[in-house]
Amino acid sequence: MSRPIGDLGVARFGEVLAAAGPGPAAGSTAAVTASFAAGLATKVAKAAADREAVGELDALRAKALRLADDDVEAFAGFLEARRKPGGGPAATEAIVQVPSDVVALAVRVAELAALLAESGPDHLTGDAVTAAFLAAAAAESAAALVGANIADSDMTVGEELADPRLEHVEERAGHARALAERLV
Repeated sequence: MSRPIGDLGVARFGEVLAAAGPGPAAGSTAAVTASFAAGLATKVAKAAADREAVGELDALRAKALRLADDDVEAFAGFLEARRKPGGGPAATEAIVQVPSDVVALAVRVAELAALLAESGPDHLTGDAVTAAFLAAAAAESAAALVGANIADSDMTVGEELADPRLEHVEERAGHARALAERLV
């Protein structure tokens, strides 16, 4: 795919996801979902005249779309490195780091959305709550990918469970989920 994911319309992105073979998949979808959550939270922040939140959420939305593209690139690099003798530790690291970054970003969006749900305009509470749930879903999905990608990197199950990165992202994703659930 040569165009950035952020340049695709929603329908086209769905078609690209449905295509067979490598390309955008779960990691990119988690990042795009975090971007949607940030966009929805930005709507609430604008109505609340919270310029600081607007600025941060706009930056998070843009970064999430870059991470969607980074995920495609990281996975393509991992597949290529796997075909070479000895594989590629840097390529393996990238398929763990990108979804870890999505978790961190999505958790921050969930935090901001939860604050906006509590302090923003009443008529947009549903938007803030939805943003928090979308961000939590993105965080949990990306955390699951961290575990899957650690396992894919030819580690044994015991090593996967011992990897501190997995525990960290699962804890952070759980925080996002708790924030969202607290709102309903």
